[in-house]
Amino acid sequence: MQVQPEEEAIVQLLCIPGQDFSCATAKRQVRIMRTNITTLTQIWMTLLLSNIPSNDHNADLPLGKY
Repeated sequence: MQVQPEEEAIVQLLCIPGQDFSCATAKRQVRIMRTNITTLTQIWMTLLLSNIPSNDHNADLPLGKY
């Protein structure tokens, strides 16, 4: 799977080393799973999702559709 430059920066900032996006059936990058992100990122995600009304569950970070 080839990662775009801006997506590579996101992976380096948020993910545990060696982890990456989860992909859909068509190899389209869909989301970064909670188990693949650093502890600090999990804390910030929980804080933000707890204080901002969400339309979805908070088990992962959804990415925008391309």
